[in-house]
Amino acid sequence: AMPRDRKWSFYAALEFDDILDTGSVDARGGKSNDTSNFGLERLQGTFALPYNMRFHAGWDVWHVDAIEAASFVYGDDNPGFWLTGDYDTFSFNVGYFKLAENDFQTAPATLNNAADDDRSLYAGYVTWKPDKQNKFQFFYLFDRIRNIPANDLLASLSGGLFGIATGKTPSTDSHHVGGYWIGNYGGLELFFEGVYQFGQAEDTGFAQGDFDISAYALAADISYDFKASLGFMLKPHLGFIYTSGDDDPTDDNLEGYVGVETGPRFSKRWGGENTIIGDTNLVLGTILYSYLPSLYGNGTPIATGGLQNTAGMGTGRGDNPGLTLISAGLTYAPRRFIIYKTNANVFRWNEDFNVTNMVNPLLGTTKVDSGYVGTEWDNELTLALSRHSFIKGQAAFFFPGGGVKDVTEALGAKSDDTAMRLAMEFIWNF
Repeated sequence: AMPRDRKWSFYAALEFDDILDTGSVDARGGKSNDTSNFGLERLQGTFALPYNMRFHAGWDVWHVDAIEAASFVYGDDNPGFWLTGDYDTFSFNVGYFKLAENDFQTAPATLNNAADDDRSLYAGYVTWKPDKQNKFQFFYLFDRIRNIPANDLLASLSGGLFGIATGKTPSTDSHHVGGYWIGNYGGLELFFEGVYQFGQAEDTGFAQGDFDISAYALAADISYDFKASLGFMLKPHLGFIYTSGDDDPTDDNLEGYVGVETGPRFSKRWGGENTIIGDTNLVLGTILYSYLPSLYGNGTPIATGGLQNTAGMGTGRGDNPGLTLISAGLTYAPRRFIIYKTNANVFRWNEDFNVTNMVNPLLGTTKVDSGYVGTEWDNELTLALSRHSFIKGQAAFFFPGGGVKDVTEALGAKSDDTAMRLAMEFIWNF
């Protein structure tokens, strides 16, 4: 809803999920114990302010580097407030978001005197477009974490009987500062992004005491569209992601890069709706939407970020081994109604890490060496039946390397089988 003068606006998206005999998807209905299949997925209200600014409130998608960039810093639909301003070649967007709330304490088991044990995000970015060919975006995020205990996945699953758990919930302040550039020169598109993560984690329960966060991530991509010379889209690309890993479990530094909430699956450069690694894969150490192996580490599982839905499960570890991704792909559209996209992503872990046997935890941990993990090959074919309806067919394959063999053996179930995922969807806009 929006009046002609656009002084205010209101937007809401209702969603109904009822797939076979599934009781609930994404907590439809608003509560984790609610079995309703119906819920409010998006909500945003805005109103205009002087000096070409606008105030926003609700829960809608907000991000600093998703889709057009690397998607390894932040992008989600958490509730919050944000302010935008647009001034010709310059614009800004700053906001406050709640990633986890503890103030209400609505059940007897949650009552405590630490009402501020939650997670808040203060973030913003500035965009500068000096001309039609170049775009620069600079961002800063402060992730204040007070609700994630220092434990690994096995400790979470076993209630602390096995794995690593200090019994402490660290006070963690994690900062991300960086930016990206996109340059378009005819059919050539260039992209580069860099981010530095810093901060501190206190009251961790480990012998080292307090930890300093010092990590970084880099990404770049180059593509060229031959449409001007061929008459149809033929666009190959080559890109990479590199995130730092933690190489020393005995010091007081956390050098494994973790985004506030990473989502490379949504990047137009190396993502896709049907990826295997980006849809949670416990063998590869990834959580939903992310390619980073943040479930693994070398002995000090302190969360310095990560998806809030899995907080406390040992994800978002600042001692993770880091990741190198080499991505090569092609988008081909011989006609307006046919689009084929293929992408090969090669994964490598940058540092050694420890893996506990999940089949028999009494066997202890095994060191897994850094190196080649495997290659995923993603394919998607889109066919437009009309201006309003589309069919998509998707096929993804993961070819394991030495890293997968070593990890599955350390977990207690050695395997080198190729993973395959097939999907099909029908989209109807009306």
